[in-house]
Parts: sequence; structure tokens; C-alpha cells
Amino acid sequence: MFFFIIAINHFFGQIKQFDIANANIQSFDKHVYVYGLLSKNQTSYLCIYKLDAKLKALDSLFFDLGKQSLDSYLHISSDTLHGYLNVYLQKKEKKLVTIFRFNSKFESIATIDNVDVARLNNTSGFEHELYYYKNYAYTIKIQSDTGGKQFYLNKYALKSDTTNFDYQFVWQFPFERKNIHSAHIFFANREQVLIYVNILNGIKKGQWILKINSTSGKLIRGTKLNDKYETASYQFGNILMDSISKSIHIIGQKFTEAQFNQQENKLAISNTPFALIYLINIDSTGEIMAKNEFKIPIIEQKTVGKKVSHGFILRINSLVKEKEDKLIFDADIFSSNNNSLVYLYSNTTRYAILPIDEKLVLEKNAVTINPLIEKFYVTPDKLDMNGKLQIDTLYQFEKLFYKQLNFPVKQDFKIGTDNNSLWVLRKSNYKKNSINYSFLRIEKNIYQLSVIEEFLMTTSPQFTKLSNDALILSNQVANEKYQVKLFTW
Repeated sequence: MFFFIIAINHFFGQIKQFDIANANIQSFDKHVYVYGLLSKNQTSYLCIYKLDAKLKALDSLFFDLGKQSLDSYLHISSDTLHGYLNVYLQKKEKKLVTIFRFNSKFESIATIDNVDVARLNNTSGFEHELYYYKNYAYTIKIQSDTGGKQFYLNKYALKSDTTNFDYQFVWQFPFERKNIHSAHIFFANREQVLIYVNILNGIKKGQWILKINSTSGKLIRGTKLNDKYETASYQFGNILMDSISKSIHIIGQKFTEAQFNQQENKLAISNTPFALIYLINIDSTGEIMAKNEFKIPIIEQKTVGKKVSHGFILRINSLVKEKEDKLIFDADIFSSNNNSLVYLYSNTTRYAILPIDEKLVLEKNAVTINPLIEKFYVTPDKLDMNGKLQIDTLYQFEKLFYKQLNFPVKQDFKIGTDNNSLWVLRKSNYKKNSINYSFLRIEKNIYQLSVIEEFLMTTSPQFTKLSNDALILSNQVANEKYQVKLFTW
């Protein structure tokens, strides 16, 4: 298949402009909220507009800020923490924030003044492993002393929804003290908290799934993913929870001891012929009911000149069950050169696992680099962080599979009605001070890159996903003019 780049603007939706400054956008509860500052008769207002998925205005609210200059405020931000729309307003050179909070009916819940930015949502005391479920927060805390590391799972409850989000301690679960290397919270509900745990030494060496009672903080069950005496490592990918049977499917990438040995600081995954994927079914009691492995062939692109040895890791974004028990998972493919610890986003592929003759079979597919994706954003500049996933040492290896990217290139991905893959891609260009959004899709029977929009960074561009078929690109086109564009793809 031939590839080339074109630069055509694709736009099939609506354009809306708002006479507001320092503006931003937030998707919340199937609606879109645009907010910013308006100056009228020497008085400033915070304006918030509620729109539907077609950018039709449904409602608006205005808050009198007094005789303040619009230039005295920073760019406004928001989030949807704990099921509320939270808008944060801060003055320049001030450390105090005002929080405007709304429920899903666009009713004002609270306006909270003079919140120290350092205490915003009061998560500064939490460790980096932080997971929210409704009005609860779970965190992994690590304490080190001469005896080693002690891991704790802490549960906190939200104190009030009308003040700065502050939390009260509920319970603490202490992990076994010996040999735990890392712990990652990946699921919580009313009944349980699930944690992926990596143990490096001792009789329990291997990767485990711990199930903790979310009410009492007591251990329900620990399930070891490795077989007895098995030395391979199981990296976390994703899960599929059966709400009726309470069983889970857990999926991820598996490495043999020859490929990866954390204790010996060994990584040798370049030039391997296939990527190994595991799928494990764990019942509600924690027993492993089924265990499957799938080999996905790795196909390297033919290159001219010096041969580069690539290693591949797969970050699994989703696992869903379709009709007739067909399992589908999307994986972002990252590649490294010569077993380095720097990985670049190279492709996204959808894979299918089919039940055939009482066995699970992986539908024919491969792991490969997409040359157009790499051509879109990869540069020889080692300081360019677009699409880059890296660690300092193999001590952090498991984090490659779930840590957030600072500058993700893939904004969205789907399979179209013609069964072809489509991407929305993003690239930050600091030399041009611009951000480029582009489509990658089939046009005229070949894959092509087409520029959607290129914005100056100073206009604070934002990407917002509305649905599987619609997206918004927005930016501050002028000092008091915020533009929102709706695209279908």
C-alpha cells in the first residue's frame, strides 16, 4: 500500500464563536460547556454556556466578578471530579483560586472562594497512585526504612461537595512487607478494589491481582497470575468485568525470563518474532478458570541502510465482549530501538479473539509500525516529547503499560464502517510554536494524512471527543473571541 501526505481541511459540522476571553471547554454528562470571561460596562463576568452535541446553545449562567480587568486572570480550567463540573478561576500572581461547581442539571452547587492553589482538591498529600470512585479516593502510600519498603492502600471519603474537595481517612490496608516492588490500582466499585502487584523475590515472586473489600479494607483474595515455578512476567493491560457473574478477564503482554528480568536488569525484546498476549479469566472467588496465550507476529518494515532492531510493547486500551463471545481489544503499539528505554508511539491496532471449537483463537493480525504515523511527528530531536514513553531504569518497567503520556500523539482511534482504521493525531511543534491536528484515514483508496487545523500554542487549542463519530477543536482566536468547531469523521 502506498502512503503520502496531503493538506486538506475537512469540516462537516458547526462553527460557534463566543465573545469571551481566557476561555476553555469541557465535556460533561453528554453536553459541552464553554466558559470564559466577558467585560461589560467595566464589570467582568464569568460566563458558562451549555451546548448539546450539535453545538446548539441550551442554557447559560453569568457570575459577576466586579470591576476587574480581564487581563488580571489566568487561563481558566475545569474538571469533572466526583461527578461535578468544577471551573477554576485564578488571578495572575495570586495563589488563591475560586471554584464554581455545578451538577449535571447545570445547577450551581457552590462557589468556593480563596482556595490556596497548593491545596486544590487536597490531593497533594496523596501518592501518585490515585484512583477515584464516586465520592471516594484510593491511593497507594509507600514508606521506606532500614527494613525495606512498606506499601499501604488507603481509602478516603469526600467530606463535602460544597467546599474545596477535602477527604477524611476511612481505612488502611497494609500489604505484606517483604519483596513488593510496585502496586497499581486499576478498578474499584462498591464491593471491591482491584490491585496489580509485582513481587520480585521470595516464594511469592510474580505478578498478583489483589481483591480488597471496599467497605472493610480487608483482603478478600490474592490471585497469582504466574503458574507454579513460572519465571515469565505478566504486565498489566486491561480488564473486562462481568457485572452478573462478578468474574473478570484480565489481558496484557507477557515476557519470558530471557526477554525481561527485572532483578538482573535485563531487557532483550528486540528482533523477537512475535508479541505474546495473555488472557486470564478469574471467577468471583479469585480462582483462575481459564488461561490463554496468543502470539501476534511482529512484521518489521523493510528499510534501506543501517538496520535498526525494534522492540515492541503493547498498551491495551480496552477489552470488550461482542456477540457470540467475541472479544475485541485495541492496543497502542510503542517501539524502541536496540532495547533502549525510550518508546515511541508507532501504531494502534484492533485485535479479535474468537471462540472456535471450544478454543479461543486470535484473528489473524500483526504488530507493525505505521510509517505515516511516524512521518507525522517523529523528529531526530531527543528533547521532542511527542508520543514518547520512557523510563530511567528497568526498575520502572511495569509503569510503561499504564503511566500517562505527557504529549500523546493519538487523540482518537476507531474502525470505520468500511472496516478500515481511522486516527485523529496531534503534534506539538515548539519551533513553530504550533499544534497540529490531523486525520489519518483512507481517501481515494489509500491511507493519507490530512490536516484538520494547525493552531498557535498561544491560542490554547483544545481537543474534545464528543462521540465515536464527532469531535471538537476549539481555541482563542482573538483576545475576546473563542471559537468552537465541530467535526465528523
